[in-house]
Amino acid sequence: MGKLKLHPTLLPLIVWLIITGQFSNYALLFISLCWHEFGHLFIAYILGVRVKSCTIMPYGGEILYATKWQITKKQQLLIAMAGPIATLLLFSIALFLPKNISEPLQTIQFLVLLINLLPIWPLDGGRILEILWSENKSLQTTRTSFLLLSMACCLICFILAIWYIPRSIFFMLILLLLFYQNIIAFRYRKYEQAFENIVLNRLTL
Repeated sequence: MGKLKLHPTLLPLIVWLIITGQFSNYALLFISLCWHEFGHLFIAYILGVRVKSCTIMPYGGEILYATKWQITKKQQLLIAMAGPIATLLLFSIALFLPKNISEPLQTIQFLVLLINLLPIWPLDGGRILEILWSENKSLQTTRTSFLLLSMACCLICFILAIWYIPRSIFFMLILLLLFYQNIIAFRYRKYEQAFENIVLNRLTL
């Protein structure tokens, strides 16, 4: 199993929760994010997929695979679905816990699930849609059209979130982070295609 890391963007969230006296909620959020990623990692382990690292982000996590180009689309789909399923399982477990823990834990699972199922890359919903979108298409063709859709969804969600300020500020920050990641991925999509072609050619030799 790969290394578990925390992304620097978690720091502002931690500081904000401490300042507002919600550190207990942060503990539940951190546990929830780790549990969500454990779902991905567990299925990856079951499928024999080697994981290089797992970075905990404010919205979930990002997993780097040691053998990315050898993973089938079916394996990718199962791994992507495992996170939301793990979150649903934790939501169900929370129903049987004391009320002071159950209610905030259920709310956190709902928010984690809601955010992760958005059709935005690299969220789980985005990854699942991209896998289905990529059927019989090259990586570059898929990435170009899908990332444009993903960025459009980011902008739409951001505009909608404006109406709920200040409650939606943290969600808006997450959307900005995701939009930035989409731009970087869009800029490097051609290089990914070239790298994929080189790797696949070597595998077939």
